[in-house]
Amino acid sequence: MLQTRLPHPLAVCDVCHAFTTLHECVNHRCGHVETGRRCWGTFKSGVGMLWDACESCGATGKVGSQACTACAGFGWRLYG
Repeated sequence: MLQTRLPHPLAVCDVCHAFTTLHECVNHRCGHVETGRRCWGTFKSGVGMLWDACESCGATGKVGSQACTACAGFGWRLYG
């Protein structure tokens, strides 16, 4: 069975570059925790950004039955 490609993430944190697919997170503080501290960035809209499909999973977000570790299961990476 073929897996379908995931849509682009809706927003990207302007500090840690974490992704989100939740509409209610856009223009709100990032909740990503790294080394015990919460990120101080804000999720900004990713609509105008350039995206590359993840090479490991082909933009499906999964490798086999597991979430892709290269793209954190989102299926996309920021261009560049």
